[in-house]
Amino acid sequence: NGSDRAKALSALADKLPPELLPEALAAARAIPNERDRAKALSALADKLPEVLPEVLIAAKEILYKYYLFWGFNNVDYVNYAKALIALADKLPGVLPEALAAARAIPNEIHRAKAMIALADKLPEVLPEALAAARAIPNEIHRAKAMIALADKLPSELLPEVLIAARAIPNNYYRANALIALADKLPEVLPEALAAARAIPNERYRAKAMIALANKLPRELLPEVLIAARAIPNNYYRAKAMIALVDKLPSELLPEVLIAARAIPNNYYLTKAMITLADKLPEVLPEALAAARAIQNERYRAKVLIVLADKLPSELLPEVLIAARAIQNESDRAKALIALADKLPKMLFAKLFPFWQDTLHELSLRTRPDLLQDIKALFPVIFALGGEAATVEIAHAIVDVGRWWK
Repeated sequence: NGSDRAKALSALADKLPPELLPEALAAARAIPNERDRAKALSALADKLPEVLPEVLIAAKEILYKYYLFWGFNNVDYVNYAKALIALADKLPGVLPEALAAARAIPNEIHRAKAMIALADKLPEVLPEALAAARAIPNEIHRAKAMIALADKLPSELLPEVLIAARAIPNNYYRANALIALADKLPEVLPEALAAARAIPNERYRAKAMIALANKLPRELLPEVLIAARAIPNNYYRAKAMIALVDKLPSELLPEVLIAARAIPNNYYLTKAMITLADKLPEVLPEALAAARAIQNERYRAKVLIVLADKLPSELLPEVLIAARAIQNESDRAKALIALADKLPKMLFAKLFPFWQDTLHELSLRTRPDLLQDIKALFPVIFALGGEAATVEIAHAIVDVGRWWK
């Protein structure tokens, strides 16, 4: 699959040793789709700058292929402009061509996006980018485009962006637009809060409250807390209140804890408890109990990994019991790896008998599972027996492998 090959090559590009680059380049050149080939070649260009002209050719083929197949009016200028803009840092000479492609995009939203992306590289096109944003007929997309320009525009044009944001009829999108403007125009925060409180959908209202939590001055926090308390859904109410934890006075934290405890889903309950644990460390045993009750093994492993960094050493044996009970090999290994560096901190007298029980339980699984678990728990083995234990384990693995050929 060309798209998957392009993703893999892009991810590997920075890690490949020089001797493998020619092979990676050959694989990139063999990708049939122009867009995927251009992405893969572009990722390799940092290490092989000589391929840049080739990347440009691949980008141009995007345009020409669509022109020949669909005709002039439907040329894929959007992808062509994106490809050229992505190349501009390495080949500044393509910017005029990228600008021409952006201007030719017939759709107002995509044209404005391309012009905004170009404004970072060609500041002189900023007035044109603003004009493109103003021309978008849809209120939401117009406001989004203008807000994307807010950091680039001079302060005298910000009132115009604010007018566009205020014109959005949907409370959720208007609240988000005003929140995005708050860094430049902090005076709009009360207005953003009012719009957020008017959002009928509980999930989106909670999301807007969470986005506001980091921006609001202390004097507006009581209003946000009132709005968060009013959300009927237990999960979204708790999520909105937990976003306020770092700003709330300590006397209000028990109320947030009550809201968290009302979450019926053990996975989300555990996540809420973990967030609260920095302020209320006494909730950690409760978080661990909720984590152990999670039915889905993948999610159970995820929260056990997060908990491992926060739990005191006396609770680590319980986490290990929960981790080794996970049946899925990959999820169990991830959880055990997260624990491996923490367990040696236990007192030797407690760790050794516990390790014996753990090793016995793990040995009841298949040999591949046991080898995976031993690999994950290697720091514990080394902490208990040092280099000698490591050598003995290695000899045992070799012997068993020889017996069961």
